[in-house]
Amino acid sequence: MRPYSGIGVLQITGDSFGDGLLLYEEPGLVRCGTLTAAAAHQLTAWLFGPGEEVHLLVTARKGEWLLIERDDAGRQAWLHGLRRWNYATWEQFLKGKQISFLRNAPRQQLQVYPYPEAANGTPLLSYEPMKVIMVQGDWSYVLFDRFNAGWIRWRDHDGRLLVGLTPSPTPESR
Repeated sequence: MRPYSGIGVLQITGDSFGDGLLLYEEPGLVRCGTLTAAAAHQLTAWLFGPGEEVHLLVTARKGEWLLIERDDAGRQAWLHGLRRWNYATWEQFLKGKQISFLRNAPRQQLQVYPYPEAANGTPLLSYEPMKVIMVQGDWSYVLFDRFNAGWIRWRDHDGRLLVGLTPSPTPESR
């Protein structure tokens, strides 16, 4: 199942985890566990790709507290420490990134449009990477190659993700 996008992404370096991040049921009140680097990476690596940084989906924010997805079942917990890591809204996070449609995205969503909210789009026939130029709400203006660009939905009407990060090609693989 595709995860809900929430409001943004928390990026944490692997060495910041220590023995694990303290998680709370409510901000600062009831501790409900810890999240290790390995568990966090396993949770979202399929969506954000491999790498040193761990990415967590953020669904809400209260001051320096962030409500994150903590497991595959969609359970959530509060995490303190906005100052220690990099939180970005989806608009900030996606800009300039290489993305591609998720393999489990509904086929009717794999379309490119001339502008956001256009009635008709052109179906895409592949899961080729695209570069995000700008984000407006649920829509991204993407560059497919040097000559083709258009608008796609990066999340559906229910707020579920349609895209994931595509690792940038390394100089050796070009």
